[in-house]
Amino acid sequence: MSEPKHVDPMRDLFEAYEDGHAAVLLEERSLYDLTCDEAGRLVPAIEVLRSRARLTCGMHVITYSMAQGLDWDATRLVDHAERTRVEETLRLNGLLDVPQDQNEIVRVLRGVASMARARRDDLRWSDGRPLRFAFVLEFAEHLAPGTLTNGTQSDVQLVAIELAHIVGQSLALRGSGNLVVFHGRHSLVDPLVTRALRRVRFQHPDEAEKHAFTTSALAVYSDARLAEGLTPADVARLTTNTPNRGLEQLLRAAHRRKRGVTAGELTEQKRQDVVSLSEQSLSVLDARRVADVQLVGRNIARPLAILRQLAARLRAGDRRMHANVVLAGAPGTGKTDLAVMTANAAGVTAYQMHSPKRGIVGETERLSELQQSLLSHWTPNVSFIDEISEALPMERSDFNGDSGASAAVMAALLTALSDESRRGRSLLIGTTNCLWRIGHAMRSRLTVIPVLQPLADDMPSIIVATAARVQPGLQLDTKDPALIDAASVFSAKGASPRHVRGALTNAVLFVDSLTPQVVLQAAQNMTVAADATSSVFADLWAIRCCASNEFLPWYGDPSYPFPPHLREVVDSATGEVRADELRRQLDELAPHANV
Repeated sequence: MSEPKHVDPMRDLFEAYEDGHAAVLLEERSLYDLTCDEAGRLVPAIEVLRSRARLTCGMHVITYSMAQGLDWDATRLVDHAERTRVEETLRLNGLLDVPQDQNEIVRVLRGVASMARARRDDLRWSDGRPLRFAFVLEFAEHLAPGTLTNGTQSDVQLVAIELAHIVGQSLALRGSGNLVVFHGRHSLVDPLVTRALRRVRFQHPDEAEKHAFTTSALAVYSDARLAEGLTPADVARLTTNTPNRGLEQLLRAAHRRKRGVTAGELTEQKRQDVVSLSEQSLSVLDARRVADVQLVGRNIARPLAILRQLAARLRAGDRRMHANVVLAGAPGTGKTDLAVMTANAAGVTAYQMHSPKRGIVGETERLSELQQSLLSHWTPNVSFIDEISEALPMERSDFNGDSGASAAVMAALLTALSDESRRGRSLLIGTTNCLWRIGHAMRSRLTVIPVLQPLADDMPSIIVATAARVQPGLQLDTKDPALIDAASVFSAKGASPRHVRGALTNAVLFVDSLTPQVVLQAAQNMTVAADATSSVFADLWAIRCCASNEFLPWYGDPSYPFPPHLREVVDSATGEVRADELRRQLDELAPHANV
């Protein structure tokens, strides 16, 4: 990235004002998050709003919140005549010395409504420019809450809702040159208010703003430094789409202790920020989990190649790419690692989606909307759903035992999966062992890629790669007789790569180093009972729902050694799946499988 340039965080707000929208709902980012101004100073975003309003629009900013009351920022009015004009206008509209009682909100909103809609050509700054006002009403969800059932609002809340609606619809406000900003969370504000306001997203810092902020913060906290190999541009990429407050706190702590800030600290801060902003509906997958992972074997080589292609297209913003992929097959075959590797290859963040279902009526719908909105805005990205058939409702049902929460989650997800604008910007990757639990409506929106259990012939390579992960730097020979015997034992027991790693991890509890003989003993000592029937059942379902013959591991490989459970299902000469035989075997295995 080139030398950072100043980014105006308030650009969208003032563009809306210039377009003629005089009443707006500013949402998402806190007005007290830090940013850097044109001089490179670290300031709260509200200060940038004040400065921009005064310099470019001739507006004086007045704020109100239930906690701090009305603040007309008198100290900024150093010119006595200007201060007197503003003070007289406030007094005229009943906004000076407002009593702090249960009717304060109503008095303030009525005064703001009156003052905002009044066109005063006689009010001017000392330089002759028209003097206008920008009213910022903070925590709009507290002034006009939208989470209450009609009829349960207090009289004060009803008046606040009505006044906000009237102000938002006012033609006089548009003609006055003034601006009214309600700042709050859209999903928690009364719909009567939100429908009357122009929604403006106050977005969290993008990569450019993060880069500029990091550079300025390092200049302020001169004793702080970045760990070796990290640059401000790297920090920007690691922390994009999160508040600057957390980053500033890390740099300030490093300054006080005269130490470096590590990539791990930045990643953890982003994880905390994402969990908080999404209200626990999203988290960040740690890319470091695959730092030493090598996925080997013919059954994983094909999905790995496909996902690398998708990663390249996501990096390039190619709209021809798939948007929704499900990795399906037996448990423990590396599906989650594949998803994280894809995000790493694309150079984007991987967000894990969690169920937004809550026990309070209306909360599920709100969190579903929030989750999908954040994923839509935090692009490019990979969104990941582990065990998608268990984590989220995947099938329509007439059952309404959760007051429609499952139906709301499914509706939000179906809408998001059908959004064609996501192509080239976001890739959803789900994993499942249980494709049969995904309804047809949902499955039709997903591209299924099989990740089948490993072939016996590939087990020696899997053991070598896994051993190097358990004991970094270890190099074993796939042709070692003891290792080949160990591979036969693991295969006979139906071990997945996850089972192999568990067995090797158990072995190093009692020895200093993994040798071929130790690996063989680990295989012999493994007592985990793999359910071969269930693994076969999962594989067959993955093949049945596979989106293309090109996604099958034997495509273009005439020497592919079909395992016993596939020899009757697939024509080894042509690679074609025998659909009738596949259905017959699935019907036969269904009563016995428990994936």
